[in-house]
Amino acid sequence: MGDEKRRRSRVCAQFDAYVYIDGEKIPVSTQNISMKGALFCPEPRLAEDRECTVVFVLSKEVTVRLKGVVVRSTSEGTAIDFESMDETAFFHLRNMVRYSAQDADTIDKELQVPAFEPQREGDDD
Repeated sequence: MGDEKRRRSRVCAQFDAYVYIDGEKIPVSTQNISMKGALFCPEPRLAEDRECTVVFVLSKEVTVRLKGVVVRSTSEGTAIDFESMDETAFFHLRNMVRYSAQDADTIDKELQVPAFEPQREGDDD
């Protein structure tokens, strides 16, 4: 893949979750996670380019729900890009990533910079 273009650190962490896709609830586990997405252990039922909802159940009272899309599904893992989340989910995801990071302050510093380049007028969609 050439130059690293990631703007969010990936941290190795194992969290159990469920992916809801087409009404099916599929149990998964992370290999690594970031504020922008996660790599899960391989799951052939999760096909590329499919929209889904990722749910982490942290406790009886705390559930983190993220809207995403499967961007890669191979024998090495299934990558899901997080596309949207509410404020509460953001707070818990941030804590999950910070807790697993070697340098938690790096995660907070990254959040001060937009994850995406603003689209300029005249750019293709």
